[in-house]
Amino acid sequence: MLKLFRRSAPEILPEPASWNAGQRRMFMALVWLSCLACAAALAAQAPRFDPLDVWALPLLSLVMLTLQLLLGAGRISLQVAVMGAFAGAATYVLLALNHQFQVMPRTSWTLMENTYWFAVLYAAAFLVFPPRQALRLAAALLVLSACICAYHLTFTVSPLTRTHLTGASVQFLLMGAVMTVMQTTLGTQRMQLLAARAAAYTDTLTGLANRRAAEERLSDLTRQGETYTLVLFDLDHFKRVNDMHGHATGDLVLRGVAQVALGHLPQGGVAARWGGEEFLLILPEQRDRQVRSLLDAMRLELRHQRHGNVSGVTACFGVATAHAGEDPERVLARADAAMYTVKQQGRNDVHLADLRRTQMG
Repeated sequence: MLKLFRRSAPEILPEPASWNAGQRRMFMALVWLSCLACAAALAAQAPRFDPLDVWALPLLSLVMLTLQLLLGAGRISLQVAVMGAFAGAATYVLLALNHQFQVMPRTSWTLMENTYWFAVLYAAAFLVFPPRQALRLAAALLVLSACICAYHLTFTVSPLTRTHLTGASVQFLLMGAVMTVMQTTLGTQRMQLLAARAAAYTDTLTGLANRRAAEERLSDLTRQGETYTLVLFDLDHFKRVNDMHGHATGDLVLRGVAQVALGHLPQGGVAARWGGEEFLLILPEQRDRQVRSLLDAMRLELRHQRHGNVSGVTACFGVATAHAGEDPERVLARADAAMYTVKQQGRNDVHLADLRRTQMG
């Protein structure tokens, strides 16, 4: 029943909760790095500050810090925070591009250094957004840059330097176009790779995580020293469903159970098909009343399901809570034993292997 864990299994994409936590930490690091870059740019200009940078850079830092505070407080999603940061940075570099044509010496033959940051934005768009959305953002940035350059080259630039600045502007815009094309190709390939990796850890019938993904998740939690509650449950008399009503109806039952599991899954939890008619829930640590209430709600909803001639689904639930750093096999063994206790006592119930410990606190 219990499969040995692969200690040398390759790293995989984290489950959504831990993936989101990693992205949040990365966003926070980028916020502080952006603030430091803004402060360094102003310090390098002292005591003669650029008229744009003197207000735009502090404002950009304030926007970044505000987004981080709102994200940390749970007032906005990570996606909104990233989009806001990208919009703020893009607005600044476009303002800086427009501004440099106004302040550059009349004998200048090239664009200023702040145009270097456009390359960072083009690359960032395809790192943090899906390819189609990134392409739209990069194309918008490129078109706005072209409009700014075209306007100034036509109306404000000295005829003496227009030819040289036109060449520099064309090179700048071509760089943006080439980066957009390259990143579009790489971004599409990256999404295909991520989709393939995700498919390798997804049960094709139910859409839940598969056994391999669940094992990796448990290994990650163990390495991180986190506690968690494990629920192992097995559908009652499922072989009879297949024998009497056919495998197509059995598949409908499994999909229905998966939807119920996902519908009751708390934030940070993982639902997996462990094998056949067995399912596994990996939950943030639950107290006995919490997990029993959750599973009783699941049992009630399962009893009201109807799939063809199959009316109502029941299951045996075994629950175990891990100590920090405990071997997942031991936790699974306790949950498995608890599940078989339910089978021996008449099925369609919940048994907690660690009742005394989960009542603590």
